[in-house]
Amino acid sequence: MKLRLRMLPSCLLSCLLSACAPSLEDPDAPFAQQAFAGDEDDPDSHSQGTQLHATLIRSVQYSSALVLHEGVHRESNLRLVRGELVADMPLLVDGTTQSLQSCGITAPTGETRSCGFVVDGQGVCTPGSVVTLAGGNSNSTRNQCVGAPVLRVCSGEAPCEHLGPGYLGSADSNVALNTCPVVEFTCPASGVYTALAGPGVPGTTWVMELSTRSQGYPAGRKVFRGQALIGARFRQQTSTAAGPWLEVTDVINANALPSTEGSGMWDASGGTFLYQVRYTPSASTSPTDLCATGVNWAVPVKGLFDGQGNRHESTTAFTLGCDSGVIAKCYRWGYRPWLDGAHAGDVTEAHWACTRMARADYCGQGTSFTQDGTRIRPWDALAPEIISPPEPGSGPDGLSFEAGWNTQGPACLSHLRWQHLTASCVPLNPPIYDANGNIVNDCRDPNTPYGPGKCAEICDNAKEAAQLYGSRVFNNSAINVP
Repeated sequence: MKLRLRMLPSCLLSCLLSACAPSLEDPDAPFAQQAFAGDEDDPDSHSQGTQLHATLIRSVQYSSALVLHEGVHRESNLRLVRGELVADMPLLVDGTTQSLQSCGITAPTGETRSCGFVVDGQGVCTPGSVVTLAGGNSNSTRNQCVGAPVLRVCSGEAPCEHLGPGYLGSADSNVALNTCPVVEFTCPASGVYTALAGPGVPGTTWVMELSTRSQGYPAGRKVFRGQALIGARFRQQTSTAAGPWLEVTDVINANALPSTEGSGMWDASGGTFLYQVRYTPSASTSPTDLCATGVNWAVPVKGLFDGQGNRHESTTAFTLGCDSGVIAKCYRWGYRPWLDGAHAGDVTEAHWACTRMARADYCGQGTSFTQDGTRIRPWDALAPEIISPPEPGSGPDGLSFEAGWNTQGPACLSHLRWQHLTASCVPLNPPIYDANGNIVNDCRDPNTPYGPGKCAEICDNAKEAAQLYGSRVFNNSAINVP
């Protein structure tokens, strides 16, 4: 048994019912500051932290978001696509116009008339692009329309009159061949258009199906993502309907932002976007950054983390983790939960276990027993592995195996990261010594008289941690003293 195990602080042995150190993420306390990458001077180690979220606002609703569309905030719903927030804004028909009224007895014909149209649908497109909206008939062997239909396209969500405000183009059918109308137009700045259609002669039977080559028609929603979300407002998840809005002030793909630790980008995969967010805590306060420390970028992560560090699945809300918190750090090290796909799996669990490891959450209760900036060297036993194990003899001197981790904390322990930050509430059983100083309740000893729940979960390396305790995330660290 390693000497450092026998030097576990006496607080572990005598204060099992109370913590010997305060939580380092008290809700009212001020905040401190790729696949795995270390820094240039120490490429095999990494800097962990004490904060989980590194922000007081820990969950955001998917519903009731507002996006900024043509200068107006519009209701929308959020969803996570890998590591990117996407907002879906429902389209609506904005008002009416004379062309949507029925025609009289002496009805005018053709696409220039001001009656006898209906709203066929709405479409979305890329502003400035050329769109071709064409009629068809899937029930016709020759794709011919019935009733010589007419077609008019209007900018945005409002119907329009021929050559009036918002008018983009119109067309008649070729009556002789009874074919379908086609309108080519330039996509407006709003990225939305409305199609009006009707029979060539009002009041007669007609059949037409509209479509575009770009598959942007018909559309029931407009999608906002990337920098289109600047100005969007999100609701935090609270027990009441009230609460400050979170407003997005900037968006960047994480593959364009250098990592705050070591070389390389924040996440080179291209599947992650980072968000700068501000909010106003109350009516009497000024707007403040969501991420008060670090580089003021937050990453969206599926699921929620409570004050005890436990992760919960949620269909109603997601987590925003600030760059200096360990939710973001573990994500940045390569444990991106969306790599599991639609359902939480090994990577999601490794990310959760990593948050325990990065904070030295020995108790599995959300209390950190480390200090910001302390170096650790993490790795895992996933298939395939995300962070490879250190090569023997590599890395800085003084780092040795610390623990094997799971979602509830350390499954087994070799030494404490900081000798003065003792964890009396640690769920690991403390070693029991005989008169000669030998540990007699080592769980690895098949002859130990102490059964499960009383033996000490001790491991000297990752192999033991994996085989005896089921760990899949591990770390090296120094035995630090103040």
